[in-house]
Amino acid sequence: MGLQQAMAAPPGVGCLGGLRPADLTFLLHAATNRMVVELDRAAVEMGLSDARDWMVLAVLEDGQERTQLELSKVVCIDKTTLISVLDRLERQELIVRTVSPNDRRVRIPRLTEAGRRVHAKFASARDTAEARVLDGLDESKRSALLDLLVQIVGQPA
Repeated sequence: MGLQQAMAAPPGVGCLGGLRPADLTFLLHAATNRMVVELDRAAVEMGLSDARDWMVLAVLEDGQERTQLELSKVVCIDKTTLISVLDRLERQELIVRTVSPNDRRVRIPRLTEAGRRVHAKFASARDTAEARVLDGLDESKRSALLDLLVQIVGQPA
């Protein structure tokens, strides 16, 4: 379900359509979709294309030097798609890409000051989106959910 479909769906009707499958893969996909729809909406309101733009900004915000290939692995976006995201962010002057001192074929993306401002502004919108998605879960359930997801993501492939 894309952003347009999700935005057109009646309130309370997500991509599960009221079904409660016991399939972990399906549930994780549906939960991810719900979060991405909220983040995409916030990104568009801020002049970004979608949540992928913010995810790239969020990873670059830590200042750690990463190649484009390393960045693609961290944000879980294939390298071809990442290049189009980086091109877009560079056109908006939110990032710059410099040549690696070790290999002139390799580019190192970095945040600009404008990128830092957009990241900070979007972080607040992300918090609001997360609160909307997790509405109805008390703090202990939210914490347990995060702990479980960290364990799942941290497992080797």
